[in-house]
Amino acid sequence: MLRVHSVVGGPCTSPVHCRRMRNDRSAQVQPDRARRLLAQEAAAATVEKSPLTPASRVYDKLHASLTPLVGDTGVQALFVRSAKLAAGDFARFATLAVLEGWQRLRERLQARDPPLDDESAAILFGHFLSVITTFIGDRLTIQLLRSAWPLIDEAAAEHHPGHRGV
Repeated sequence: MLRVHSVVGGPCTSPVHCRRMRNDRSAQVQPDRARRLLAQEAAAATVEKSPLTPASRVYDKLHASLTPLVGDTGVQALFVRSAKLAAGDFARFATLAVLEGWQRLRERLQARDPPLDDESAAILFGHFLSVITTFIGDRLTIQLLRSAWPLIDEAAAEHHPGHRGV
């Protein structure tokens, strides 16, 4: 049997096993990516004196980047699915119809009172990035993120010296 090494090290025993190992690695990376996106948007909102929350700003940029690929309804459905995976603060949105759930989820991301805590937002966006990566792959996901956040590589280097990429 041909053995191939996965991206996380160690031998893959089959193509399915290799894919699963890559997905596991991706799932670990996504919340960190989401935290960096939220931090960058929080800093930008402060400089711009924007009334939008960092979570709302991240949502808007992800929505704009992905709509050409999966359509408006597709992005909404993926966010509702991500809310279901995130559970916690978002569990009630996942039980609603896609359109209604998406509208309420969007309102929650925009809310300032009570504000959405950073970790809940990071978990939601981390799941969203994991779902997107499953559909379009890590390379295209990174490309989309870089188109919306050109400085994200520099933010990653500041937080993780020696780390390259999103």
